[in-house]
Amino acid sequence: MGKTSLALWDVLLRESLQNSWDARMSDHIRFSVIDYELSCDQSVYLLSNLFDEFPKKGSSKELPGQLNHGRLPVLIISDTGTSGLGGPIRANFAPAPGERSDFADFVRNFGRGEEKGLGGGTYGYGKGVLYQASKVGVCLVYSQAVVGDEIENRLIGVSGGDKGYDEDGLKFTGRNWWGIIADDGIVDPLIGPAARLVAEAAGIPVPAPDQTGTTIMILAPEDPEVATAVQEPASSRASLMWEAAMKWAWPHALDFGNGPGVHFLFRHGTTDLPELRPLQDPRIKHFAEAYKSSVDADMFGGSVSPYTKIIDISSERPKKKLGSLSIRQASATLSGDSALQNTVALMRSPRIVVKYLPVTAPPDEYSLYSVFMADEGVDEDFASSEPVTHDDWIIKEAVVRGNRNFVRSALKRIEETFNTLYGYVPEATASQKSAGSTRISSILGGVVGGINGYGVSSQPLGGYSDSKGGKRNSRRAQVRLVTPPALLLIEDAPHVGFTYEIFGGKSGERYSISAKAKVVTNTGGTENDSPLAASQPSFVGWMRGGELMAASAMSVTTPSTEQIVAVFTQPNDVAVTASIEMEKAD
Repeated sequence: MGKTSLALWDVLLRESLQNSWDARMSDHIRFSVIDYELSCDQSVYLLSNLFDEFPKKGSSKELPGQLNHGRLPVLIISDTGTSGLGGPIRANFAPAPGERSDFADFVRNFGRGEEKGLGGGTYGYGKGVLYQASKVGVCLVYSQAVVGDEIENRLIGVSGGDKGYDEDGLKFTGRNWWGIIADDGIVDPLIGPAARLVAEAAGIPVPAPDQTGTTIMILAPEDPEVATAVQEPASSRASLMWEAAMKWAWPHALDFGNGPGVHFLFRHGTTDLPELRPLQDPRIKHFAEAYKSSVDADMFGGSVSPYTKIIDISSERPKKKLGSLSIRQASATLSGDSALQNTVALMRSPRIVVKYLPVTAPPDEYSLYSVFMADEGVDEDFASSEPVTHDDWIIKEAVVRGNRNFVRSALKRIEETFNTLYGYVPEATASQKSAGSTRISSILGGVVGGINGYGVSSQPLGGYSDSKGGKRNSRRAQVRLVTPPALLLIEDAPHVGFTYEIFGGKSGERYSISAKAKVVTNTGGTENDSPLAASQPSFVGWMRGGELMAASAMSVTTPSTEQIVAVFTQPNDVAVTASIEMEKAD
């Protein structure tokens, strides 16, 4: 399987789902994970009739010792709406013209030939994790596939978790099969109605007779507490697979008007786990909303959600679209898993998240959630950069076209986009030295809960200025902006808050503070005259101690250590600057 930082159950979910998706007959499949124990009768039947003989060496011979009070634990992964494992039953038999060799590829061949290509089927190595998930390295495989003009049932046992060994002067691969021994001594699958009857007797859920699909029973699966990547209370295998599906396969659970691409079922014992709902999961919903908004606009020609910004990521020479980047931003305190905040979910055509790439973060109060979907025209470029576990894009492994590495170009453009959007400017120009000014990004502008054209730039300390334009004086009270401008969602409407503090001044002096805002132009200046029908920011009030007060001016007595927030409405598609007027009260 190669090295990976992912937990076993994450890899198992990703690889088995990908194999099922590759075998889809239409745009919809059913994918099930069931974690339970066979009955005593089913366990006896399986060991007495299917696995009554074992090799002298290897972990498979430990299978009888895995019974728990006479019952064998199993983990079943199945799909329907797929083609099943058809084609020749042996690897040395050539498929007929137009026929696939799915059975031989899955059951006989370990590894993947280059002739399989790098399309959706780049997950050929993934079956190895099925045997890794078994304490004894054994799976029972049942499939219904169209062979000729009829659906054919096939059943075979396979072990793939042992290393090779020598015995009596012969070399053994460590791979074993349980089935029907043919005249030439090769183990073939049980075929036909008998295969279905035996599978049912052994406790395997089988598809309806007129359906095609595959069911894999992992015998004696690993204990969940052993296989998890972090130390936490043990969960069921099904719940860990559910978590993995939510984290990595959420695009398949989204409904774009005709039902989700994958109908998931996760079951522990006789209890079904909750339905996958990415748009309701606090860890995933912002990624899902960003992606869904992008797909809806692309598929149906609708407008993009005002809470999502979409950018084409392209190479310069040659000029070629590499993918689409969709971005959302939300309040950090309302977001879910902190490990996924400020990341980009990288994907290509299989629509399983490859990894979450950390990027430059917005101001502390907010977190961004972004999705990059590689363009179909360069899908093979990205596929070639993936290791066998498909959990990274490795630049040096990507195919190079001439002297152009599109994976390198895409990752670089993604990084540059967020650096430009959220990177602080070290020095402000003269036109930006108004306290509380925001900056329009040359590439994207910010996206703060639906506010486009908003990015934060660092500001110098803002001195107080009275209506007569008095100069700074250290003995006088002064005002400064202490944090970058922040999004405030008030009654479901976007507002922007500028946080100030007052310092200096004589003890007991009272000051009246007022604020006003203007739109910032692309050159860093402000608009004195509003364009016809253009929205302008308006002052809403002051936030003090967490409460919003609809007062035009704020009274402050020096010395003061508190922070006050000037709140304005935030029109779409503009950046806003705020300025303060401070007058000594009578």
